[in-house]
Amino acid sequence: MPYLVLTIMASLGLAGMAYAVVRFWRDLGLLRRGVRVPGEVVELRPVTFGHGPRTYYPVVRYQTVDRSVVTATPGRWRQTPLSTAPGPVTVVHEPSRPTRILVESPALGGTSSVVVPFVSLFSVSATVLAVGIVVFSVLS
Repeated sequence: MPYLVLTIMASLGLAGMAYAVVRFWRDLGLLRRGVRVPGEVVELRPVTFGHGPRTYYPVVRYQTVDRSVVTATPGRWRQTPLSTAPGPVTVVHEPSRPTRILVESPALGGTSSVVVPFVSLFSVSATVLAVGIVVFSVLS
């Protein structure tokens, strides 16, 4: 039984940590190589975490270099949620896949929009791994 718990918790923790690192590097690459265009937040979808402060992830509309209008969202877990009202933002998108975006808000300049989700996911995964090790130690 202790080995089963350790195997499951270690697998989940290590997989989450690996996913966090891979996604972090991909998002940093998008910030470095992506095309920056002006965009506008057209909707804020709520993110609720119990009784904490209410934050939102944005749905943005922007125009690509080839003049096509795109409405997209970075997704709930892709970047730091916004807590501001809809308005103008800078959208960083991948030219070959324009719906893959990150939003640079005035309040969250640069890489902080991807650092916070990385740290959150990585620390939760490391905690799962640590709890698995502790449970294994107690049960064996």
